[in-house]
Amino acid sequence: MATTFLNSSSQHLMQPPSKKLKGGGASWKVFQTENHGREGKIFGLQDLFAHDFDSKPTTSRSMRSNAIGSTNGANASNASSNQFYTLRLEHRIGGPTASHRNEERILLFRSDKPGAIAKIIYSSSLPDGAETELNVARPRSMSKSGECEARSSATASAAQAKIHVLDVKAPYRGKHLGGLLFSEAITSLKSKYCNPLDEVDDGNGAANISESSGTESDGASSMEMSGMKRRRAYDVECVLDAEEDTSRHGKLVQFYEDLGCKVKSSNRIQYVNNNDTETYRKVPMRIDLHAYTNECPAKKERARMRRKKFTHLVSSSKGSFLPIKLVGPLGKLLVRCFATGQELKLDWLATESSEGIQFCTTHGHLLLASPTGAVYVLSPDDQDLESSDLDIDAEELNKWTHFVPCHISDEENEAEDNSTSSQVSSGNNDLWVMRTCHGTFLTADSLKHTLSCTRLPSFWQASGANLSLVCTSDTPPRRHHYRKCWKFQTYDYVLSMRSRFLNFSLGKATLIEALGWIDSFPAHPFHSWSSDEGKTAADDTVMKSSTPSLRTLSFIMAETAREEGLPDWVQLVALLHELGEAVKVLDPTHTGDMADSIYDWTISSRSRVVGCKPPHRATFSEYRHLNMDLEDSKYNTNLGVYKPQCGLQNVLLMWTGCEYMYYLLKHNHATLPEEGFAMIRYFLLGDWHEHHEYSAITNADDADVMPFVAEFDALRRRVRLKSVDCNDLSDDQCSELWESHYVHIASKYNCEHVFSW
Repeated sequence: MATTFLNSSSQHLMQPPSKKLKGGGASWKVFQTENHGREGKIFGLQDLFAHDFDSKPTTSRSMRSNAIGSTNGANASNASSNQFYTLRLEHRIGGPTASHRNEERILLFRSDKPGAIAKIIYSSSLPDGAETELNVARPRSMSKSGECEARSSATASAAQAKIHVLDVKAPYRGKHLGGLLFSEAITSLKSKYCNPLDEVDDGNGAANISESSGTESDGASSMEMSGMKRRRAYDVECVLDAEEDTSRHGKLVQFYEDLGCKVKSSNRIQYVNNNDTETYRKVPMRIDLHAYTNECPAKKERARMRRKKFTHLVSSSKGSFLPIKLVGPLGKLLVRCFATGQELKLDWLATESSEGIQFCTTHGHLLLASPTGAVYVLSPDDQDLESSDLDIDAEELNKWTHFVPCHISDEENEAEDNSTSSQVSSGNNDLWVMRTCHGTFLTADSLKHTLSCTRLPSFWQASGANLSLVCTSDTPPRRHHYRKCWKFQTYDYVLSMRSRFLNFSLGKATLIEALGWIDSFPAHPFHSWSSDEGKTAADDTVMKSSTPSLRTLSFIMAETAREEGLPDWVQLVALLHELGEAVKVLDPTHTGDMADSIYDWTISSRSRVVGCKPPHRATFSEYRHLNMDLEDSKYNTNLGVYKPQCGLQNVLLMWTGCEYMYYLLKHNHATLPEEGFAMIRYFLLGDWHEHHEYSAITNADDADVMPFVAEFDALRRRVRLKSVDCNDLSDDQCSELWESHYVHIASKYNCEHVFSW
């Protein structure tokens, strides 16, 4: 018969807690969302990225077609005033500085300084004897299918274009700004030569488009009504030289190939020495732009014009933008292409408007959030609403492409410690959510590493230093918890907790009974929001009010260790290491009440050594000013109160549930290997086993167990990541696992008897 977890017939047993919502203690009532910033306006790019903003200006060296360059240039100087700026594009034609016939320039400027930071210079011309433009009032005739039967047949000889200079100054490389300028130049050439239609601007920069019904006879009249005029279209042969030095051999060619160019095999590569001790090679390349050769039906023509109006929202907003990256735990996030389903890794241009922030690429692709929670990148071709599967109009589609930044403030944190709040680095670790028009939130799928949307908020941190939005596991409850850790976990606090709990007088219970108790606690206490207000039944499919239980996570981790062939004592440690949270059941009037209202020390969170100076990389180090030990000369040195190389066994760690569990097993004569005890006590000490901190106090014994601790922590991280959305194991399932396997391991290591807690 399977063991019953809540066997109240045993006299030594404590009564288990009632089943609580597995959501942690923090709710939306504690952590408020601010939707508006300065003067009541929606938060914009400056609100997100102004903190730690580093313009990194340096002296630009002479460049030729330095479109990509090394990203090290972006880190070359820290002499910046950190003044926030955005970027803007300006298109100029001819002028006194022009050195080529029909020269055009697209310049990239900072909003706060004169002078271009990047430029592309190109020229173009029609074939000899070609007419500049042929205005046509209407097509000669239309077939019943809506196709034009007559038009200029094949395009004439190709127009010629050449890109003379593509130059990005050193501090601004590595952000694909060269690709942006190149794409803008190609778009300009296409519009000038390849498009057989001109549109009349409506005064706002968008085409004035007729919305006729699309019958057979209205094709010509709709063009007249919309102010469109027809002209002759030409193919364009655009050439350039990719001029590379030896340090970038092949990189610049690859850059242009990624933009659609090809090496001209009929031309020889030239090698040039410009008297600067460098030898350059000039690789002739070309890109062919093709004119429209077949007339489209009138309905699709108008749809294309509506698409033009919609995509103008992208091009016009480039008057103020920032190049940014959307980043997850493993780097740049993937996004699924709407048309092909292919997952792409892209750099983005963030633009702002009164509706929020829009993300587009240098090629005009748009980031789009659908009502289903899927996030797509929509190419310019996909934005043709008549030919795509998006059954919505341009105005609605525009709403889908906007994300509203909402700042997360912790009212409780702001209310306390006002005297020291000024010491906290302002804004560097602020949390944001990106809300869509559907009421969902932009997030990063931690397993697929793709963008998606969920009803539960995911949190982002904006970095002005490297212009990135990072989807973080950080949450307001997590920040609240670590703030309390820094405030409470002093040397004297740990001594008092050891004095109180290490006499093991709370009660008696077996480990299997304690496993039953932790079924009432969440596996991911910082991931969930426990407030149910405003939640409807319809939200149940996308919004969970709980996470898997801590008991479920413990069994899953033990089973994973078993499947991976790890020793049986590792399996047992995986099953038991979180049982320190059971103290909240055994000590409800003190530990339990304090956990709900003030600070829950039983939760497994990153630890540190107390009694000496904590590393600068310590988790949430921005709160270190709250720890009174750092003001005491006894504790604020690398050694503190300890002797050199005394070993971690002889120091005090933060008082956590796992620290208590280590001493509980020792007190009750468990016979685990020393490596097993080390796993339980030290896996939370990431600064030591990940970053090799505390070298002044660690010794050879610590180095011996470090690989075991690091491997156990890695196992735990993998399991926690995979178990975020898993289903809870039932009492019967857990009992079966215990009886069939783990009870025998517990007996082997003297862990099956009644423990004193």
